[in-house]
Amino acid sequence: MTTLTVELSEVPLHLYQFLAGLHQLSRRGLRVRFRRLRPNDADVLPYNMLRIAADSGKRLIVDMNDGYANLLSDPQRVVPFYNGLLDKCDLLYKRSFDPAQNAKFSDPEKIRPTPPNFLVTVPGNPAHLPTPCDPRREQMKKLVRMLPISQYYNGHVREEKLFIPVRISSAPRILFMARLWDPAGDFPGQLTEQMAQERHEINESRSACIRLLRQEFGDRFFGGVAATPFAVRAYSDVVLQTPSLSRKDAYLEFMKSFDIQIATMGLHGSTGWKFAEYLAASKAIVSERLCYESAGGLCEGTHYLAFNNPDSCVQAVQKLKDNDLRRDMMAQNEAYARRCLRPEAFARSILRDAQIELPDDRKE
Repeated sequence: MTTLTVELSEVPLHLYQFLAGLHQLSRRGLRVRFRRLRPNDADVLPYNMLRIAADSGKRLIVDMNDGYANLLSDPQRVVPFYNGLLDKCDLLYKRSFDPAQNAKFSDPEKIRPTPPNFLVTVPGNPAHLPTPCDPRREQMKKLVRMLPISQYYNGHVREEKLFIPVRISSAPRILFMARLWDPAGDFPGQLTEQMAQERHEINESRSACIRLLRQEFGDRFFGGVAATPFAVRAYSDVVLQTPSLSRKDAYLEFMKSFDIQIATMGLHGSTGWKFAEYLAASKAIVSERLCYESAGGLCEGTHYLAFNNPDSCVQAVQKLKDNDLRRDMMAQNEAYARRCLRPEAFARSILRDAQIELPDDRKE
């Protein structure tokens, strides 16, 4: 059996899913050891990435970033940045996978897509522990997430709570809860003009969809945006009147009673966590057209209906009021989530693609 050395720098929430899967595989017999890098180490990794070295000599990088340029102040540096990463690995597994962008790099054939990413974990996940590269604030947050009394408790996003079988209603309800982004950023100079414009467009699209869905579906629709200071100031008419539903634990429980869920593009064009949460919960999905490809055969028409403006969003929801269409999509999404999104399946999909020997699949 192969031994894997997993090198960790900063470990944010985007990496929990994959590391949870590695932990589960290790309990099945995969030999995994973790090397926690320090901030001054020469081989420290960029944000939202980890590196795997197999004893066979194979080197992998897993990149769970929202896009390609989100780590860079100058978008013109994307090509040299990724060329540098590709020089140091045999394969790079990228959450935000765009063949057109990859074609600009020196070794595009090294880049492979991952399934969609979201926050899910299991007991014993090594991501729960602070690493030397985690900022002090994140180290404190990780300690808070270990407390059952916290709304951020890791237990609220355990695998068994997020993956549920198909539950279909003859009178389907529609849900769209989201957040808005302040185009001014969190501090002066944080965002380029292009990033600020992207946030503005996301805000306008999400708020317009909520207004029209309320108008068209009345009590069958529930939706709104989190009551952040920016949202209250700039988009007060679409702010949720029940702020407690913005809590992660409350939202994840509340969403289970809705058949049809609406997702929109995340920052940097990414496929947001909500999309994967809907797949895991076996829901029928209406999504803004995805900018990036995902592994596992995820496709429009089978796993979601796409829209590109508020009117086409409403039209897609109308289609999913058909019980047979909705039931079929929910069944397809339950199967996809089992095959690709459960943490162990997520990790297996990447390691199998890299032709790394794994524990016997027959126990799954």
